[in-house]
Amino acid sequence: MTLRRSVLGLTSASLLLLLALGCSDDLVMPANAGGTAGQGGETGSGGSGDFGAAGESSATGGASGGSHAAGGGAGANGNLLVDDFEDGDATPLIPGGWYSYTDVDNGGGSTLTFSDEAGSTIGMNGEGFDSSRSLEIDYSFDQADLPYEPYVGVGAWLGSSSAPLDLSAYAGISYTYRGGAHTVRVETYDVGDYDFYGAALPASPDWTTVQLAFEELQQEGWGTPVDFDPANVGALSFHMRGATGESATLQVDNLTVLLSLEDLGPDMQVLDPDPPDDATIDSIEISNPLQQRALQYLDRGYNITNWLEEARFEDFDYDEGYVAALAAAGFRSLRLPIDLDLYVEARSGSGDAMELTLHDDLFTILDAFDEWTSNSGLGLTIDYHQYDGSFDVTDSDGVAEAVELWARVAEHFAENPREDLFFELLNEPELSSAATPPTQAEWTEIAERMISAIREQDPTHTIIFGDVDWYGIDALTAREPLSDGNVVYAFHFYEPFIFTHQGASWTALGAAHDVPYPYSPERWSEYYSDLGFSRFADDWIESLIQDYYRSGNRAAVRNRIVEAKGWAVEHDVPVICNEFGVYERTSRLEDRERYYTDLIGIFEELEIPWQPWFMIMDDDGNVIPEYRGAFGLDE
Repeated sequence: MTLRRSVLGLTSASLLLLLALGCSDDLVMPANAGGTAGQGGETGSGGSGDFGAAGESSATGGASGGSHAAGGGAGANGNLLVDDFEDGDATPLIPGGWYSYTDVDNGGGSTLTFSDEAGSTIGMNGEGFDSSRSLEIDYSFDQADLPYEPYVGVGAWLGSSSAPLDLSAYAGISYTYRGGAHTVRVETYDVGDYDFYGAALPASPDWTTVQLAFEELQQEGWGTPVDFDPANVGALSFHMRGATGESATLQVDNLTVLLSLEDLGPDMQVLDPDPPDDATIDSIEISNPLQQRALQYLDRGYNITNWLEEARFEDFDYDEGYVAALAAAGFRSLRLPIDLDLYVEARSGSGDAMELTLHDDLFTILDAFDEWTSNSGLGLTIDYHQYDGSFDVTDSDGVAEAVELWARVAEHFAENPREDLFFELLNEPELSSAATPPTQAEWTEIAERMISAIREQDPTHTIIFGDVDWYGIDALTAREPLSDGNVVYAFHFYEPFIFTHQGASWTALGAAHDVPYPYSPERWSEYYSDLGFSRFADDWIESLIQDYYRSGNRAAVRNRIVEAKGWAVEHDVPVICNEFGVYERTSRLEDRERYYTDLIGIFEELEIPWQPWFMIMDDDGNVIPEYRGAFGLDE
């Protein structure tokens, strides 16, 4: 029988989205490591260093000779006690050494200290769990010059690449902790890019004992997938990530490798599908002439992703030939995500008196795509799209800069006669903001300012507006239309989320895989780990998993989209869906094909223009064959 998982006393708390970082050579300790993730893809980068020789890292102990099996801390029950911390030193009870690290060498300013110790000195001086001592660390996060979320960590080095620790006779690990959220990792030398196998644990104010089977550990999904090999272990570690200004304490006791684990039985149910009844909509008619313009110029659209929204322009990765290939493939519009403020060279003044100096590259790019899309008969949306978190509603000058940017872009295109040129104010305000995201009222006020600035220069071109909650349908349908009458309203659609975002490392579903669409009892499981779900996920993720037998179907998808269309009919304004899609890393092609077929059919039925986010055409301009029928591109 397959070993299953158990957890004792686990409290419910938020799951942190943590990227696994580390080193995979002779040291399983990151002297220089990093990773970042974004909505359209992910990257990881890093380096390695000598044991205890870089940044805030330090360690003692080690292993020598050839590959060695676990031994020194074995107890009467066959378990391997790595450390109970009662001796208070930096040496585990088996050969190796404890080490710590921070992000300082990579430009961060995070700190980590062991209780009652100064600097990088290692000591185990925390209050124990029914004992005298525990590993206790205090840490704080400061992103400083890091391009990704700050991090710290601590671990026990237990083997080298030439002499790894062999845990193949064991079933999993156990420890007791109190304090901050963290990812516990079993680091093996098979992983070469820091995406180690591990499990993310929530913060707990009370002592919590955890047992984790090796089979339950997962890579987070942003690195190269490799098989987990318990015979090739280099370290056991605890990795923490957080936002600037956050701080916490973590206590760990009784770190043990288990010979066997208790089987708690199934943690999911395999149920028959239970789709809802189809929602009725009395009419889809919208008399506003913008509806026909949207259908003509925004339908069958395409997003060029992971390019100009991620970094500043260097060269035309996508050029006139690619635009022509889009048109030849059957697409009729292009949404160009671009971070406009990356091209601000300087600014002076503030508020309505702010003046900007813009780099010529901005209008080189926009003019090129204006020309290319016009030549190919594609509508063009200029989408102000950020990933860098530089939009802060509490920064009046930052907001004024965004408003003035739109004034400058509108001025540039004011005399452009195209009816199929659109200005999209700001993609997903939450994604753009590193601070507290704007409320709907705050975002509405900012959007109205942007529109006023545009209209002072350009009274003609149509504006695209999406609401808070990630362009959510619920936010959209809870509002009244804006004061300007020349606005198309956008929503984004990624439901059912556990299907569309399986394998996405920027979510809590980085390890999820093979989630079927539609829901299928034959492909479902009684166990979270069989589909890569984490039993430590937030309640909202767990709820989506448990409800999938009802939500993973065409009727549930259609009913949500009907809500958006019903709002549009009520207010006589057009709506479009300019982002949707399925992350491809761990989903099956046949499931994606079925999902896209359903979704496009619903959009066509309800006369909603569509533009997928995940690119379905390769660099040579070829659409994946199975997608041509699903998207109706053969018609």
